Amino acid sequence: MVLSHPFSCPTRVIEGHTYHQAVAQLLGARRWALITSRGWPGRGAMADLTRLGSGPAAILDDIEPNPRVSSIVQLAQALPDIDVVVAFGGGSVLDAAKGAIALKALGNDQVALMAHLRDGVALPANMDPVPLITIPTTSGTGSEVTRWGTIWGDDEVKYSINDAKLYPAYAVLDPAVCTSMPAELTLGTALDALSHAMEAVWNKHHSALTDGMAAQAIRLIRENLAAALEHPADVEIRRRMQTAALSAGLAMATTQTALAHSISYPFTAKLGLPHGFACSFTLAEVARYNMAEDGARLGAIASALGCSLAAVPQTLEDWFTELGVGKVLGRYVTASFIESLSGDLISRARAANNIRDIDGARARQLALAAFEKLCPAESGQGAQNSAMLASAE
Repeated sequence: MVLSHPFSCPTRVIEGHTYHQAVAQLLGARRWALITSRGWPGRGAMADLTRLGSGPAAILDDIEPNPRVSSIVQLAQALPDIDVVVAFGGGSVLDAAKGAIALKALGNDQVALMAHLRDGVALPANMDPVPLITIPTTSGTGSEVTRWGTIWGDDEVKYSINDAKLYPAYAVLDPAVCTSMPAELTLGTALDALSHAMEAVWNKHHSALTDGMAAQAIRLIRENLAAALEHPADVEIRRRMQTAALSAGLAMATTQTALAHSISYPFTAKLGLPHGFACSFTLAEVARYNMAEDGARLGAIASALGCSLAAVPQTLEDWFTELGVGKVLGRYVTASFIESLSGDLISRARAANNIRDIDGARARQLALAAFEKLCPAESGQGAQNSAMLASAE
């Protein structure tokens, strides 16, 4: 018998210090490189880091959102021989850093990397990547405490790099670095964390431990997201949102994601819809769908949202409307695009984790109903699609 999905996280989480104070102690005299995104050096955020020790051996600051395989190859080639990597940025930066240290440890063997990404071939047991120190500047992906990294193929296919050796050695949580997040990024990353938490609950691999972490994340997001949008410079609110993202990441890293994430991929790959919006706009409809299979399974979500079990979908819809999710969604998505999708919405590695099975046609109906409720001005078919879904139950 194989024991699957045990909870494990070897990452040491550092709180209560500024990021540069913590990293200074963690680095010591080791030779290091910094991976970040283009905006941070221009804002002067790197000054305190680059003065540490003798300074970084390299600053690689051209990480784009949703990193692609080709950019990971370039990043690994540019990475010098160092003792440790510091990744400072959002989920894309942290995921790119994981990809780069893995490929560097593979001797830049792209064939081995693609066999892992495309075919699920395990990375070699003798792969020995340098340690990774993460400093998350957004509160969404939870990548600072997971063994996973999202890498997109240049053919718009979403891949995951996954190995226990890719757990960051340390995650340094400094909520002050999150205060510069603009409102839409704050919202999108929080919705990503919310989706991780909810997907961990309606998951075949859930446990009492993951349910507890997920419920904490949902509650913290519910209680603090509006305040984070209204008071972006409030460090204590940002701290709570960081805790929510980390808790959701720990839960999701154990269970993996499920149906809402499966549906999300073509929206990001083909339309550029930010991942947090793509993986969350269907949550209410997925909740309705899953309640027909096992309503009690959503009890942890209802408790965290502060509503009855039956009210979970409507509570989510009302909340997302208040947050303006539909306004963002409407800038990227059309009903006709969703209608053109079918099998594209089913990634078996994700959808198979959902407590209720589904096919591409039904997933398309869920996505349409969700879109038309959040963006009613875009189509007059919302009521029709909702009726179709209800009659199919």
